[in-house]
Amino acid sequence: MLSTFNTSVEIDESRFDTAVLPLGSMEPKGPHLPLGFDIMLASRFAFDLCRSKSVYLLPVFPFSAAVECRGFTGSIALGQQTMWNVLCDLAGVLSKQGFRRLVVLDFSNFNWIVKQAVREINMDAGLIQAVWVNPKEFARRECSAQMLPDHGGGALETSLGLALEQVPVGSLPEDHLPERPREYIDYAGYKALAPGGYWGRPSHGDAETGKRLYRRMLEGTRDFLDYAFELFSKGSSLASSEGDREIDWPEEIIPGKLGGGVDWYGSWRSVAESDPGLAVIATSATEQHSPSMPLATDHLQALEISRRVAGRLDAYLLPTLPVVSSWGHIRFRGTLTFRAMTVRRILSDVFESLYEGGFRRMLLVNVHGGNWVIKPTIIELNRRYPDARLVTTGDSFAYRGQQPVEQLHASEGEASFIKAFYPHCLREQALIDYSPQCPASAFDLVGIGGVSPRGVWGFPSRSTREQGLARVETCVEEAVVYASKVFEDLEQL
Repeated sequence: MLSTFNTSVEIDESRFDTAVLPLGSMEPKGPHLPLGFDIMLASRFAFDLCRSKSVYLLPVFPFSAAVECRGFTGSIALGQQTMWNVLCDLAGVLSKQGFRRLVVLDFSNFNWIVKQAVREINMDAGLIQAVWVNPKEFARRECSAQMLPDHGGGALETSLGLALEQVPVGSLPEDHLPERPREYIDYAGYKALAPGGYWGRPSHGDAETGKRLYRRMLEGTRDFLDYAFELFSKGSSLASSEGDREIDWPEEIIPGKLGGGVDWYGSWRSVAESDPGLAVIATSATEQHSPSMPLATDHLQALEISRRVAGRLDAYLLPTLPVVSSWGHIRFRGTLTFRAMTVRRILSDVFESLYEGGFRRMLLVNVHGGNWVIKPTIIELNRRYPDARLVTTGDSFAYRGQQPVEQLHASEGEASFIKAFYPHCLREQALIDYSPQCPASAFDLVGIGGVSPRGVWGFPSRSTREQGLARVETCVEEAVVYASKVFEDLEQL
């Protein structure tokens, strides 16, 4: 297994032709399970499924199309068109890079549009051979009658939460079983039928059952993928990998693990009771960072910076968005990107979800220079919702025009960050310096590969661990000071 903790060179040299996309969710799971339970489950399950296999494991996409669940504080739901675009954009990019198969591991209870999108990707677009599977369904078949139904936060999910060490599980609430059938959620919304944010029998959950169900999920998913790939190509399923540069995920780089205060590790009720007032949204990228740094470099920076900023501002921290817009790096294998209008839809849907949950102040912490669509999106949202404010940090409002730039990407600052925080991901022997000394607008014309064949624009050999530590603290301080001032000034307008 290779992942975004590998470099784009390693992804390219592997010639793996299968990518695996885990889909998480920010759905209410009652007062006892985290809002981000599906993200945690997706992270752990995808790693266990793909370990030692010849696949490229993508970062967990944290949001789902659970529009039925809007209105619960802290929950996030994308629109159906947005979720459709997310899948089709990624399928197109991976196909362009030579991937033949895409496995979509869907852990949401409400991603109805995903099944339809996968069918059209296969039958209409013909971009890539796509397989959709919700591993929870294999666990559901093994549940006793006393454990069902579970439409979120019931015995099945509670058992899985108790079985997984990284999931914080609170005191189990009383069982909640509405008299209406499940389809009433489609008509009236989840909150009308399950105001506590859960539907099922959490009291029947236990860790041993969760471990058994988890094993069944792995077995069922593997068997189904064998069947699906046999239909596609009359070949085998996930082949074992040999001799690749596989990197185990240390516990601390599971997204949100180091988050303090109020974040997506808390239940929707704990977020509501803390009444933070401000939500922090982090945007990053999954893109090549030269032969020496991992594809996840921007994502890792966003994790470190956003959690510190949220802590300083006593804000509610959302999971970092790992993919945004990276078209300038698309010729490098492993780079992921959405179309600009997909990014616009994602940010708009996140904003509207937070708004429906009661938030009126939101801070977007941007840690990627190519996310230009952020600026027009922020302008539109602030005009459309005059009683709310969305503010951004980073260089989202900067102008990179026709002046020559010496350092821009995979350079001294980013290499210093990796040395300071994720040294096991740095390939010291592959550090190379190169500066095309041309305008940043070259990205618009030929991408970075058109002016720097190795994807380097700067001098990473000058990097130091001390510089990386100091850089993060500077970024955090600047973001906190800027956001505090802007929100205070806006109150006076």
